[in-house]
Amino acid sequence: MTNAAAGQGRFGAAFEWLGIERAWSRTRGRPEVVIGIVDHGVQSDHPLLAPNIRRDHARRPASAESDDPSGTWAAGIAAGRESATDGFAGVAPGSRILPVQFSPNGGAQTFDLAHAIEYAAEMGACIIVVSHTADVSSPSVLRAMQYAATRNALVVCSATRPPQNTTIENAAPNLLCVLDVDARGQLLPGCLEAIAHLAAPGFARVPAWQGAGCRDHTGPGLGAPHVAGCAALIKSLNPAWGYHEIREHLLSSATVVSELARRCQAGAVLNAAHAVLGPIELEHETPPLKWTSLDDVEIRWKLRYRSAMCANVVALYRAQGSDHWRELGHTRARELRMTIPSEALRRSSGTLRLSARDSNFYADEIELTIV
Repeated sequence: MTNAAAGQGRFGAAFEWLGIERAWSRTRGRPEVVIGIVDHGVQSDHPLLAPNIRRDHARRPASAESDDPSGTWAAGIAAGRESATDGFAGVAPGSRILPVQFSPNGGAQTFDLAHAIEYAAEMGACIIVVSHTADVSSPSVLRAMQYAATRNALVVCSATRPPQNTTIENAAPNLLCVLDVDARGQLLPGCLEAIAHLAAPGFARVPAWQGAGCRDHTGPGLGAPHVAGCAALIKSLNPAWGYHEIREHLLSSATVVSELARRCQAGAVLNAAHAVLGPIELEHETPPLKWTSLDDVEIRWKLRYRSAMCANVVALYRAQGSDHWRELGHTRARELRMTIPSEALRRSSGTLRLSARDSNFYADEIELTIV
């Protein structure tokens, strides 16, 4: 994770800070991964949002205009369209957005918060971002989040105090509360008394409200859509994962910051590059590699972090011109080394990959010639 003040990059300081463009080397999201934006409204005709919005024509409209720009900003950060001309992109521009409007009082034409969360889950959102202005402490909202858990949906919201007699751990199993931090890694004003699982940038390049283009903005509620977009990238790599695997992997791959130890459960800030690239970093000589089929070979790696979802590693080899990956050996990730017996090697040129057996994360592939 780099210092956000060091440079804006193509898509803003938060992108540089989180390493999102590095994460894009593996995935930019998939259309079947839908992010529900539960807020007071989304500008669904915004040029940076419209192509990625999934509309629900069968039932009530999924989005509506309002005087509050927070929904538009959240949608843009999580999965806005990539535009080199505007210097803008969402974290997961290949995923889709499902705007769901709610009103604190509900009514005939709109949902209350609990029903909005349930509706997003029913419509297939596997990640749901709840507005930072929403009160998630009521029993009905907690029940709605628990219902979303039965649909395997992760609920991401801005950090808040849990309701009385309810701790952050047992509020809902699929809940992820996010603390907003500034470009120096310090908590934003108003977040000092909040309780959270994870921290994320409270600054971003967001779609301009009621217009076109984008602008840089700092404020509460921007950390949660960053986490949701990263969750969408992880889900795109691992379609079979549910909220539990995604949530645990986000927490384990985050960058520990000592100042946050008492502020959030993980004591860490979101790291999109680590979350998407995975924990395995292959140690090797200057590529391409050249091995002999007459000798055993040792592969070494290091772990960026430890993840229960990446506990075992396997060495795979694909000969040039082949689509088949052949297993050369496997071991526990914590061993940090693996010996490949000579009898497993066949003379050929191809590609070496070190993968996590339990997920679709792998180290950078390198060219390998076996003689």
